[in-house]
Amino acid sequence: MQPGHFIAVVAVWSGTVGAQGFCSSGEECISIRSCLTIVKQLTIAKETSDLAEKRLIISQVKEKVCGERKERTVCCARESSSLEEDESAGEGGEAVSIGFFKNIFHDISGQAYALDSKTVLIKGFTYDGEGPDTFFLAGTSGSRPSSRKGDVVLPWPNDGNEYSYNDRNIPLIKQSFDGKEDIVLTLPPGKTVDQLKWISVWCRDFDVNFGHVNFPENFSL
Repeated sequence: MQPGHFIAVVAVWSGTVGAQGFCSSGEECISIRSCLTIVKQLTIAKETSDLAEKRLIISQVKEKVCGERKERTVCCARESSSLEEDESAGEGGEAVSIGFFKNIFHDISGQAYALDSKTVLIKGFTYDGEGPDTFFLAGTSGSRPSSRKGDVVLPWPNDGNEYSYNDRNIPLIKQSFDGKEDIVLTLPPGKTVDQLKWISVWCRDFDVNFGHVNFPENFSL
């Protein structure tokens, strides 16, 4: 592990004492160095200048700590310790990290990946389900989500139809998520993932962004 990661690792284990929690079904308790998903998160935490994002990542990784503190182990998905091993991921066999969702309201979190030019995967999505008119909205311009710049509706569940912002038939997110389920978003015809600047969990009734992820500058697949 690179020296820069050490600081992030220390932050993960600071304040933890004794034995930690058990892993859920489908996960195994392994060395932090062996879990590429966690290593990637710590890399982002090390490199980001956004303190809120850094704290969020450290908090999410802390939730994965298992075993004895001295062992420095984390819960990692048993079937794939990294998305790069998923043969269905990405046009070249790799999922490209977009970033982490930043919570504004209603406990939004998750890590977004581009699987290919038309598909976005949100790993570990969380949302309390309390929004009255909520759906995924994306924009091809700007850095802050808004109804004015939100020109790409990403319906979930995806029913194969294309929607505009004012369409009252957009499938709404009517359930809560606790991080155990992943979300797959499909872009409408004429739009590709590398055109997007942000994705938001958007409430139309209150014209408010519950949480969002920004795409890195010069993002490409």
